[in-house]
Amino acid sequence: MNLSDTTNNTTKVNTMKLPTMYKRRLAAAVLAASTALGLAACSTASATGGASATDTVNFGVSAAITGQYAQYGEQFKKAFDLAVEQVNASGGINGHPVALKYEDSQSDPKQSVAVAQKFVGDTSVSLVFGDYSSAASIPASPIYTAGKLLQYGYNNSNPAFTLKGSEYQWSTSITTSASYEWEADYIKSRGVKSVGVTYLNTADWGIPAFNAFKAEADKIGLTITDAEGVLDSSDDYRPSLTKAVAGQPEAFVHVGYGPDAAKLVTQLRAIGYRGTFYGGQDEKSFDGTPDAEGSIVGAQFLESSSDPAVQAFVKAFKAKYPNEQHVTGFEAGAYDALNVAVAAAKQGGTTRDGILKGFQQVKDVPSVVYGKITFDPTTRRVASPKLTPTILTGGKWVEYKG
Repeated sequence: MNLSDTTNNTTKVNTMKLPTMYKRRLAAAVLAASTALGLAACSTASATGGASATDTVNFGVSAAITGQYAQYGEQFKKAFDLAVEQVNASGGINGHPVALKYEDSQSDPKQSVAVAQKFVGDTSVSLVFGDYSSAASIPASPIYTAGKLLQYGYNNSNPAFTLKGSEYQWSTSITTSASYEWEADYIKSRGVKSVGVTYLNTADWGIPAFNAFKAEADKIGLTITDAEGVLDSSDDYRPSLTKAVAGQPEAFVHVGYGPDAAKLVTQLRAIGYRGTFYGGQDEKSFDGTPDAEGSIVGAQFLESSSDPAVQAFVKAFKAKYPNEQHVTGFEAGAYDALNVAVAAAKQGGTTRDGILKGFQQVKDVPSVVYGKITFDPTTRRVASPKLTPTILTGGKWVEYKG
């Protein structure tokens, strides 16, 4: 049956009555079509960064909330939360408020992979920070790449994170190779001719870092009298330390983290070695170790810096967290990371594609660590990072000019 007749190019529609059952089906079909069109519109808006000004921009955080690295997760969270609070107080990202979605990876590769799968499946997440360690970040990278979700490994110093990653892996951390090449050069510049070394015997971080130090030491003529691989979980380093100092080195280098360095330097002094210790990190366990006094490291961030931006950050952090006596490079790095992500979103848009575009284009982002951050497009890391020699004095790291 024809429902329309055409006369003189004018269409007349004959009406007819439909059974109730068909009316209901027709209404349902119209509703479904309307919903589909609405979803398509939302999808298009999301892809082009055209969401309304009230939509929240969600960043994911893959972090060690529990487990052996939980202290770092806590430090990062405090800095992230402060930065989010400040960004939202200033109008968010072009009117969009920012929120963080935390997932506990324990900085364990198995957990970080599961977290990556969850974040990739959450279409509201446009970027993910983390993980704490390169060992946890790198296994998750293929998942983020496949999901076209930018993975911002702001604390990942292993060069392989970006070198073997894709355009979706970015970092503002100076690489281990650059750090330990600098350390070898600095030690040599102070007139030291020989060093004993311990290093974390881990394939993802400790061994590559030691290899970088050794290569530079060999190049510049800094003698390594002995090098011993150790584990951060150990409680007794004395056998390894005894071997490492048997050749009477002028100074001692530990390639590792703060907590293991705190135990190691205490035992190093206990066996009678008194040379300068190069190692440790600006974190609570090491800073509070009496035998760590006088330790020297190259720092990206210095709490005592006279830079107005640094002092404003330190003041705001301590105001928000009055029980925190010190602000370290870990908090500074996370604080910078959030602000870099915001700058990238403002530049390219708040979608996953927009965030990637923003990272590729953003320049001279204010930084409490580097002063300003501009990425090297080839390495996807900070262009020309610099370190400052610092010494631990009275539980605080200060610039060392000795």
